[in-house]
Amino acid sequence: MSEDAPNERRLRLRAVLNAQSTAILVVCLLLVAVGAGLAYTTHVDPGTETESRTVSSLTVESEYRHSATVTEPNAVFETGTELDGRDTYFTRIAPELDVDVATSYAASTAENVTVEVGSTLVIRNVGEEGTVYWRETEPLASETVSGVSPGETVNASFALNSTAIDGRVASIEEELGASPGETETFVTTDVAVDGSIGGVPTASTQTLDMTITHGGDTYSVDEPGVQSDTTERTEQMTVEREYGVLRSFGGPLLLLVGLVGAGGIGYATREYDLALTDAEREYLSYRDDRSEFAEWITTFRLPASVHERPTAEAGSLRDLVDFAIDNDTGVVEDPETGAFHAVSGEFVYTYRPPAPAVEGDGEGPADADAVTDADPGPTAAASPDSAASPSAPAEDGDSPDRGVDAADLDAPDVDVPNEGDVWDTDSRPTDADAEDSDERDEEV
Repeated sequence: MSEDAPNERRLRLRAVLNAQSTAILVVCLLLVAVGAGLAYTTHVDPGTETESRTVSSLTVESEYRHSATVTEPNAVFETGTELDGRDTYFTRIAPELDVDVATSYAASTAENVTVEVGSTLVIRNVGEEGTVYWRETEPLASETVSGVSPGETVNASFALNSTAIDGRVASIEEELGASPGETETFVTTDVAVDGSIGGVPTASTQTLDMTITHGGDTYSVDEPGVQSDTTERTEQMTVEREYGVLRSFGGPLLLLVGLVGAGGIGYATREYDLALTDAEREYLSYRDDRSEFAEWITTFRLPASVHERPTAEAGSLRDLVDFAIDNDTGVVEDPETGAFHAVSGEFVYTYRPPAPAVEGDGEGPADADAVTDADPGPTAAASPDSAASPSAPAEDGDSPDRGVDAADLDAPDVDVPNEGDVWDTDSRPTDADAEDSDERDEEV
């Protein structure tokens, strides 16, 4: 019955629209309201918001650059060779470490910028818990440069003699008579940049340390590399609110969907009768049962002898399947008539599905003639006498015609029975009876 599928879908759509038309209309109106609100606030009056914007930015970068020159003859390095950027240097052949503190800054616009660099040597003895037992400092270099341009490098140079530092540490420990903690040697450098950045007075400071570890014949340098610090000045500004692509297109789309949906449901309820008739509801109920009990139904044609049994009509396909399950039998669908049968005992139990609605204007069920032709109606109950000598069934399993057209009768006074009446074959006039009647009329 694939040809009826579109009609079934149309009936189900009508049923849903009839039952949920109010809810669908409310949803569509909500979509209209939400879509209109989003479209208005996005494209007409987006409003404003406060955000922070950077009006000036100053980035200062500083680093240690160190090297040591070979001053003593040896078998590996020539005298005067410069050893630079190493982690470890040799105390005997290159005892003096040359250090440069390089500082530069970056800014979009800058005026009257002054860079000040000051380095100090720190020697101290520190305990396990950070206790400083003694400390000695020595200024190394101080450099102040004015009118520095963005990207220009300011260098502050100094030299550290590892042999002299070792001697100073030994002298202090000898004078104190003890060294309770660990002795540390490092250089600390303070960098200050001050000036007008982007037309705004701006100042930036940073501190970096370089540690020098003495190991007798060698000394090691541990420096942090390039240190970068950024100073920004921000202002709160009021700007127009901006939205993403989803909201920009989603609002109008919701508005359009809501309007189309509301208009469609309004037109359908006004122009069409969405309520289903009893016949249409019965047909949909049958289709639901057919789908639900498909596994219990097989399709083939029963032999004619089966239909010689008395027939009991089921009120629904569900009732027929329930009966078949209870009586341990199967349900058979006739591929030609579409009727469903279950054979049990002396009876054949039958359900004839209602005819689907005829394709038309979609406003009502099929006309009465179409329904009457499609549904032969219930089979008359057979009496015990008639059951003893049943007439031959039709090929499709339905009961044979029991009505006789009055035009086929010779006697004018014979009554034509209704469809539900049962003929007594012995009471029909024969040709011999008709001839006897003609002879009597001639004698008279």
